[in-house]
Amino acid sequence: MTVRVIRFNFRIIFANRFIWFLLGSVGFYLGLSLIYIFNENQMKMEDMYGILLFSGILIVFYPTVFGIQNDQDARTIEILFGIPNYRYKVWLVRTSVIFLLAFLILILFSALSSALIVKFRIMDMAGQVMVPVLMLGTMAFMMSTVVRNGNGTAVVMIIFGLLFMIFSDPLEQSRWNVFHNPFEVPSGVSEIVWRSISTDNRIAMGSATILFLLAALFNLRKREKFM
Repeated sequence: MTVRVIRFNFRIIFANRFIWFLLGSVGFYLGLSLIYIFNENQMKMEDMYGILLFSGILIVFYPTVFGIQNDQDARTIEILFGIPNYRYKVWLVRTSVIFLLAFLILILFSALSSALIVKFRIMDMAGQVMVPVLMLGTMAFMMSTVVRNGNGTAVVMIIFGLLFMIFSDPLEQSRWNVFHNPFEVPSGVSEIVWRSISTDNRIAMGSATILFLLAALFNLRKREKFM
């Protein structure tokens, strides 16, 4: 049964426009990496973190934002709601597959960057990048259960993304910065303090990830809103 559920979710994830977002992520990564390679200034770890972060966001954006609408369009949502508790298993497996796929791709990107551009610990970089990717992905999934429309959810998430970017500078030395870069220590801040801020930031985003996922699954109990 589990294998069938995973195969079903793979077909859903790779349907429609996901391939374009995947190609966009690859293009974004390769484009900026090549710019840095041919630039006179040497790329640093903190620069690589930003490139990988937005590449990861592009990978998870479409399946988390448009997943519910795709189920509605394909009429599969009626089947999912018709089997008690089955929908939770399907969507939990789907989100797990999405994030696992993103993690594997980020490991590949990190390995290439470490070999060709700047040396760093591959798993450490990929793991750090996945924390905000997980939070933003589960947030998008939750918003899709509230808005119940892919395009509407995309607009909402883009607005939130812009707000997070606007407040990233004022919150640079705060644990609440969504785009916190653990590899970029601000001037005047010791590495020990920055490591403590980074740890608190990751704990906060990890907690938010769990809350967003639970809220999304709770919203999926309201069958009448999706039919």
